[in-house]
Amino acid sequence: MIIAYVSKIDTDCFSNLESDFSHIKNFFNIGDFLNFYAASRNHDVALVYKVDTLEDIELLNEIKFSKNIYIIVIGKTSTDFSLLAGKIGVDAYLTQEEATSNVVKELIIESQTLIKKRRGNSNVSVFTGISGGVGTTTIAMNLAKNISEKYPEKNVLFLDFAYTKAVSNLFFECIEPNKTIIDIIKVQELDMQDFFENGLERSSNNFYFIPGIQRHTDREYLEKPENIQRFLRFINYIKEKFDYIIIDVGMFEDVELEVDIQEIADDIYVVTELSIPSMSILKTYIDIIDKSGWYKKTHILVNRADSFGTVTQHEAKKILSKGLKHEFEIHYSLPNDGMHLRECWNEAKLVNDVYPESSFMVALEDFRDKFFIRDNTIAVNNLHFNKKETSFMQRIKQWL
Repeated sequence: MIIAYVSKIDTDCFSNLESDFSHIKNFFNIGDFLNFYAASRNHDVALVYKVDTLEDIELLNEIKFSKNIYIIVIGKTSTDFSLLAGKIGVDAYLTQEEATSNVVKELIIESQTLIKKRRGNSNVSVFTGISGGVGTTTIAMNLAKNISEKYPEKNVLFLDFAYTKAVSNLFFECIEPNKTIIDIIKVQELDMQDFFENGLERSSNNFYFIPGIQRHTDREYLEKPENIQRFLRFINYIKEKFDYIIIDVGMFEDVELEVDIQEIADDIYVVTELSIPSMSILKTYIDIIDKSGWYKKTHILVNRADSFGTVTQHEAKKILSKGLKHEFEIHYSLPNDGMHLRECWNEAKLVNDVYPESSFMVALEDFRDKFFIRDNTIAVNNLHFNKKETSFMQRIKQWL
């Protein structure tokens, strides 16, 4: 999340928030902020706007904001000021006496929940691992396939944005794809048919995927700023067409595309193990989460939790939360099911397909029900099409 502070006088008034948030921008007037906001549509933004006159507040009424912004106005102790702010749709109005750093900080933290509600019912979930080999791709692939099979009325899309050669291509029987994730950025107009012609694959009735990169040299395409904006535009468009989008970004790296994808995600699942080295790496990543405003949408998922030499969840919680303003919980743990996982990995098969009753899949289905299928009675309601349009499946049949 980006915190934008606009004031004509004390432009660095909330500079002390830099210890709590990593991205703070100061602007002299609302016009300067708008130039910045126009180029930041893919980021969540908390606007802290200090006003002196009613005219300053009225300027907000002339701006067309997206769903990604939360607005805090700070002004006089005046009924006229607060009423006008409320009429325009400001999220919070504070008097200058009320606007302490702590109050503003708490509002910014809470803003994430409101922004997520504004985005609607789509679910974009990012899976990232603290290191290679912790099971991030295995969990994400099997979860995506499982949701699609158990809930055939829901459309599921799996995306592999890992910066290394995509292992998932093998598991989805797409060994040498003609198109990969980097071809998606070639689509100039946002059009489903063009996406199907440039990488989007249909694996089954309601399960779709886009092959990840094939060569390590393809990584350069993921790092170009202009391509990053195209990827983000694609995700923001495609999420209106699918009930669940599960994105595997592989091992966490502090690179722009990976950070930006996590910014626009509804949920982030950090995959780790309960070993001392893993806790040390995870704590570094948690510090980034803490300062990025992702705290409320981040979930720590432990794999192989009952392996030899692991620390307890209580010990892990103490290690993670030490020195941070939030206490980080271990949200879910998966068992060590090495026998089934090794066999399936070696043969490039999904555990969901070969051993659906294995302890790994039993636990993964429980995880699914607790974090993804929050209302099992909902059928196709989450598709965000106009009621006058034909169904998603009918349109796909036409395209294919």
